[in-house]
Amino acid sequence: MAVAPHPHFSGWRVCAFAALTQAIAIGFTLGTVGVFAAPIASEFGSTATQFNFGVALFSLVMNASMPLAGRLLDRGAIRLVMAIGAGLLALGLLGLAQATALWQVGLLFGVVCAVGMAMLGPMASSTAMAMWFDRMRGRALGFANAGGPAGPVVIAPLAAFTIEAVGWRTTLLGFAAITLVVGLPAVWLGIVDRPADVGQQPDGGDASASQAAGEAGAEGIAAIGADPASVGAATPIAAAVEGAVATPWDASAILRSRDFWLLALAAAPFGAQGIVVGANSIPYLMHHGATAQAAALAPFAMSLGAIAGPLVLGSLADRIHPRLLFLGLCGALCLAFGGLMIGPGFVASLALLVVCGVVGGSMMPVYGALIGRLFGVAAFGQVMGLAALVGIPMLFLTPIGFGQAVDRTGGYAAGLIGLVGLIAVAMTLFALLPAGPARRATPVAVPAIG
Repeated sequence: MAVAPHPHFSGWRVCAFAALTQAIAIGFTLGTVGVFAAPIASEFGSTATQFNFGVALFSLVMNASMPLAGRLLDRGAIRLVMAIGAGLLALGLLGLAQATALWQVGLLFGVVCAVGMAMLGPMASSTAMAMWFDRMRGRALGFANAGGPAGPVVIAPLAAFTIEAVGWRTTLLGFAAITLVVGLPAVWLGIVDRPADVGQQPDGGDASASQAAGEAGAEGIAAIGADPASVGAATPIAAAVEGAVATPWDASAILRSRDFWLLALAAAPFGAQGIVVGANSIPYLMHHGATAQAAALAPFAMSLGAIAGPLVLGSLADRIHPRLLFLGLCGALCLAFGGLMIGPGFVASLALLVVCGVVGGSMMPVYGALIGRLFGVAAFGQVMGLAALVGIPMLFLTPIGFGQAVDRTGGYAAGLIGLVGLIAVAMTLFALLPAGPARRATPVAVPAIG
């Protein structure tokens, strides 16, 4: 039975709610973790290496959870996955507020909150945008994922103020309450898994017109005396094309793809640097003399850039091959790291963090557009989940190595040099990716004619 379509295209409404969930998922975890570094270190005596180990554990568990979440997302359970993620995130934040030992902080943040983030975070909203949009996918991904950096714009300075006023534990209790009162209803009431669930098509296409066109095509085939079911195999070329279109990407085919390995290995260091810089931006500014309240502007600066970046580069990804955009982002990031190495002062450091925010915020829409081009929408969540699994070693080891560099040298320059090296590797791998449209899992040879 056909579903009666909603009178207005629901895709942009879903996009808005996805942006709100990203503000909560990122704003209450990686977007503000640096704000809690000093008070937790004061209470539990943690070092930079231990702090970054917690961030690394978060990345490890989050990415290990993504393949399973990706399979569930591709099966159309987007809203359910995000709702479970919101519940787990709230549970983890509530537990953190009650932690009495450093290992409990690591377990609750690095495991419970990480799984919640994996299910509620950018992969889920990106999969929803891939389902709801085709021609405007890059723009929709940009809008939806702009919510992630928008969260810390408000949350990070507010968290710094509330930590000073009522303590870090009460602040985390507030985070948990907002996740349950705002985040969970936003998912359950605002997210729709697929356009077909409400009788619509991607980009707001006319479902009734498409159905009428299909019926007209069948009638035309019948009019010339052909069996509609057999026309697709009427010629060798038609059979080959039909086979190519019907061949799906499964996990085995994805893992055999050269493009997948280039993409996954290139995205891993790119994602690792974002986690390291985001988590360490506040400690970096405090190391160079800023107060805790002033240093809390670091997530604000990065978030401003991360909001602007996806909105601009997400639209560009619909017109320019995202591989080229990625190369440009990597170059800009290396220049920003070079500036931060010399400790240029508070205002200049904030400006460079804005550049880092532009690059980091643009990654998900450009990355999503690149996955869509290389593998198509049907395998979107599975490709993203498997790529996250491949990136686990890099995402786990990079924060730990960065923290050790800080502890051993007493500064941040050595760690930043290491990040530049990782981005150079990513640039090389991105340059090797093809520039063509989406490929099929199994190439089908077209027989010669004549």
